[in-house]
Amino acid sequence: MRIEYSKNYFFLFLFVLLILISGCSNDATNVKKPSVDIKNTVSQSREYLSITNTEYVNGTDPNDGMKMNVYTYDLQSKALNKMTDLPYNSQYPLTVVSLAEDTTYYSGEGKSKGDELFAYDMKTQQVHQLSSNLFAINAIIPDVTENTIMMAAVKKGERPVKVMFLDKETQKISILNEQDSDTTTWDIAYDPETEKGYAIQYSEDEQYEQMEKSNQTQKPMVPPSHTIIEIDPVSKQTRAIIKLKDEQILTLSARGNQLLIATAKYINKMPIGYSLVDLQTGQRKELQLPIKASSELFLDKDGNGFYFLGEKGNGNTERGIYFYDMKSDKIETVFLQKEGFINNFTLVSELN
Repeated sequence: MRIEYSKNYFFLFLFVLLILISGCSNDATNVKKPSVDIKNTVSQSREYLSITNTEYVNGTDPNDGMKMNVYTYDLQSKALNKMTDLPYNSQYPLTVVSLAEDTTYYSGEGKSKGDELFAYDMKTQQVHQLSSNLFAINAIIPDVTENTIMMAAVKKGERPVKVMFLDKETQKISILNEQDSDTTTWDIAYDPETEKGYAIQYSEDEQYEQMEKSNQTQKPMVPPSHTIIEIDPVSKQTRAIIKLKDEQILTLSARGNQLLIATAKYINKMPIGYSLVDLQTGQRKELQLPIKASSELFLDKDGNGFYFLGEKGNGNTERGIYFYDMKSDKIETVFLQKEGFINNFTLVSELN
């Protein structure tokens, strides 16, 4: 029987494993109205981190289900603010705050099996369902063009993760290379300065072949070739930036004229490497970094440092969100995992 992998299932496996170890479970089954006692009273800049942290509703056990606590971290003032909490009933907990819209976009359980995209208006405290035919959502990027959300998601009845664009007014979804049933998308990114999107993609057929070889030889699985493409969100035109043979690209961040990527030689195995890639030439420069991070890397505006989810390294194994300055090699703590579990975060740039 053929076994398929996606980023969503990989993160889901990790999170479920952590839940099993700690003895908790997700009892939430329906999308319900989020709590309304938390309001945004602190002014924010337009350059901030949006953070998803999951916890038990009652703080001690799974009897009352779980919730997604939503935070923002202002990059200029370094102020951490809790925006709201939302019911955690999706396969993969994911939230992204748009301060410009006073809205939190998030993954939630739909009416039938699968996850859909929802919007929570933080002023009116109303929930709106924006999609109706999805199975899973791996990434959400608000406003890549006016009124458009970019996603990495799976359509109901299909396996590949696709790059999708959702019009918030019409709720119509356009899918990049919709008829391609072999190419899957591992992660996406957006550069607010060039207004271009980026995606990590690979062949599912090649992934299956590599998995079969690994099973036969009983050796670590070598990844299929991974390619990063650039996407114009308006015209949907694409161009290849870089292709790595037998190497997995775990995550990416685009800013200005460069990409920051994390890579691995084997599936689900250390070590992890880090590189900068020139967006014009595709030239790759490998970096020697002490950190341990396999997801959520975000270059800052100047491209001199980046935010990451993981460990500082050099003996420090405390999981959290940090900022690494590539010029000074200094690491600054942003948000530590103390209560619950940090699932993901996004750097949001809302330029006026």
